[in-house]
Amino acid sequence: MQMTKSEIVAKVEGWNWNLSIFEIYDEVKEMASWDKQEVLNHAYNFFNRDKMIKELASFLNVDLDANI
Repeated sequence: MQMTKSEIVAKVEGWNWNLSIFEIYDEVKEMASWDKQEVLNHAYNFFNRDKMIKELASFLNVDLDANI
């Protein structure tokens, strides 16, 4: 079952700069492809286009939306 938009927002905002990129990786690595895509795109935007989120997305073969 896919995550809802509100679940995605709650997960990312719950991280609130408190998790390391390794902990974020542990949380998203086993997600379904669609959820992983949505969560990392939201995180990239929420954390002001953070370089580490971008690198994590690349490592996990997730394309970040070009319009973010």
